[in-house]
Parts: sequence; C-alpha cells; structure tokens
Amino acid sequence: MREARFWSLLDGARAGREVDIEALRTALRGLTDADLEGFDKVLQRKVRKLDSRAVRTALMGNPEVFDGEGWSDDGFEYLRLGIVALGERTYRSVLRDPSELAAGTWKEHEELSYAVQEVLEERYGADDDHPGEPLRWYATVNSEKYPVLPPVQVEEGFPVETFSWLQIDVQDSGEMPHHIYEYPGGELFAYPDHEALSDYFSCAAHEAQEALRASIDFRRLPGLCLYLLVTVGESDSPPQWQLMPDFTHEEVSPGIATGLARERVESLSSSELTALARAVVVDSLALYFEDHPAEQRQVSELRRRLL
Repeated sequence: MREARFWSLLDGARAGREVDIEALRTALRGLTDADLEGFDKVLQRKVRKLDSRAVRTALMGNPEVFDGEGWSDDGFEYLRLGIVALGERTYRSVLRDPSELAAGTWKEHEELSYAVQEVLEERYGADDDHPGEPLRWYATVNSEKYPVLPPVQVEEGFPVETFSWLQIDVQDSGEMPHHIYEYPGGELFAYPDHEALSDYFSCAAHEAQEALRASIDFRRLPGLCLYLLVTVGESDSPPQWQLMPDFTHEEVSPGIATGLARERVESLSSSELTALARAVVVDSLALYFEDHPAEQRQVSELRRRLL
C-alpha cells in the first residue's frame, strides 16, 4: 500500500483531530487481505520511525504526558500510535523536530494497532487460522533488523560455503523451562526443543540459506546472524523474548520470535509441516529484510520456489 493511500484512509476516518476507530474499521472492511496487510505494514513502519531517543526525551519533558513514573514499552508504543493517528502533517513535523512533543497534549491510541486484526477476525473468525495470513501478523522483531553496513573486508579463506547466518530454534512451551541465566534486568528461561518439529524447521532454514547464498553476498557481513525462535504453545501469540542457548545477555542476536498453536501443529501431515516450516522461514526473512528492496526481491523469488 502506498503511503498516500494509508494517510487518506486515516484522514477519511477522522472526527475533528481524532481518528474515529469505528469509521476506520468500516473503511478497512472494504480492503482486500493484501491491502489490509499493506495498511498494517505502513502503520508499523511509521510507529517504528518514532522510536527514537529524541522522541522519548521530548515526551518525558512534557508535564502533560509524563508523570515521572516512566512508561512500559507498550505505553510508549501507544503514544507513538497517537502521533501517527493525528495525520501526516503532524507526523512529519514531529519527525523533523521531536522537541515539539515537550509541550501540549499527546494521547495514546492503542486501538489503532488492533484495527486490522479486528477486521480479519470479523472476516475469518478469531479462533481460526486466517487463510493465507502471513506470519508477520503475529511475529515479534527483537533487537535490530537487517543492518545497513559498509562493505567488510573478509579475511582470506573465509568459509563462505559453510557460513551459517540463519539460526532457528523450535521450543515446546508445554514442557518445564530451563533457567538459563540472570542479569540486572531479570532472568531468562528457555523451553526444551520441540523434537517433532525441529527437523522440519532446520531443513527449511537450510533451504533458504542455500537459495539466498547465490544472490545475497553475505561475505560483506561476516558477523550477520538472524535468530528465529518458534515457540509451540496454546496459541499463536509470539513469545516476548529470544535466546540462543548458552548466550549471555549482551550476545543475544537480532532475531524474530513467533508462536504456533499446538492444536494447529498436531493436526498437520508431514507434507503440511514442511510447507508450514517453509512459510515461517520465508515470512520471517521478508520481515527481517523489510525496507531493503534488493533482498526483498530475492526473498519473493524464494517464496515462489518453495511455497
């Protein structure tokens, strides 16, 4: 979806300065699944661009917004959604000069983040798998995504043919978690491997790596490591953390965490599990390489070949 259409949909649902969420849902109901995905993708990209130290600092200096107690990550996200909900002119003004957030009234708009999901649930049902729904609807990106880095000189003899940059871990949340380590912010646990699914995902990750090795020069990024955590549990909700076994807190890699419903997985045949693993890997790569057109084209070709 083009940005102009995104802003047009928001403006069309406006009641004065505020977005009327029911009017927005009405407009979204007229979109195809692909356009709904496009709207959600643009929305999340706008919210991420406001995730900066300058924006947070300005809001913390606003006595009308900040009460001195601090925000949860969700609270800061809802405030950024509120800025997007005010429209393109306000949004661009804040990007140019975040200091304007230090005065005036700025409200949270949590409901905006659920609008697309609610329309999809109306269309397909809240408890059913959404036909053709991409993984990114419920995937969580942790840490930085694909870095934009200058070329790196790779030492002579660098084993490009064996460079494994895509790490995947399938865990079973129905088992007792293992305590991994403690750090100043708390402690982390990891669930045991979901042995019935691990091989399917490992094969899918290997296929993806081999297919992209010929088209994306990862020799320029010898430190690149994308970590994909898949947790099988009672719902498709993603876990809110990621962990490579035996990693310290500082070494947790950039990655994507997502969840699969146990009931859904256990009903699939071997061929369906292969297709599911491939879809999860490809959708994760599409999310990881978001905003990088050359890599996105290669992932699209990979999707065409595997799915």
